[in-house]
Amino acid sequence: MIHHETKILRQLARSWNNLETSFIARELAEDIIYESQWVLTPIEGKNNFLTYLKSKFTAIKKAMQSQIMTVTAEIAIHPSMQNRPCVVLTQISPEGIRQASVLIKIQNRKIKRIDVCFIPDPTEAEPTGEFPK
Repeated sequence: MIHHETKILRQLARSWNNLETSFIARELAEDIIYESQWVLTPIEGKNNFLTYLKSKFTAIKKAMQSQIMTVTAEIAIHPSMQNRPCVVLTQISPEGIRQASVLIKIQNRKIKRIDVCFIPDPTEAEPTGEFPK
């Protein structure tokens, strides 16, 4: 199961590193739930999530073209999650460096849930140096 989870996490990281939803779309369950500590309400359903993510990626692309920020996604191993893999998002902007852990739950070989959070602390994750392109 960890091999499949890592494979899907690579696709998710690839989406972030390319700011393109096509890498992850087929990996999502129709009834996916996305929650972020920076978004007030959960986003439910594949189409709603992809619409949200496309909008977010468009905003990030504009900021990156203006050299206001950079965003990268790296595969990491988190000791507080029994050394399971996760994605660590790193955003660098004039306000500083912000990181988030991206955790997934898989059901029937599809992503059922995505949580973007700062607990577990992304700075405690062991980086792998893998930034899927």
